[in-house]
Amino acid sequence: MSSRSLAAARRVDPNVSPAAVHAAVEAAIAEHMREQRRRQARPSDKLEGPDA
Repeated sequence: MSSRSLAAARRVDPNVSPAAVHAAVEAAIAEHMREQRRRQARPSDKLEGPDA
């Protein structure tokens, strides 16, 4: 966890624990990675072949 993440969280809630911020950052990164994998697995929207 970066000190910037903790500082940003503490601007919202001065009593937030570093562990809570760390867990939130980890969850956000995991969701971002899942979304990236979904985008790569999605078939192309473009048609190929003579009808394109």
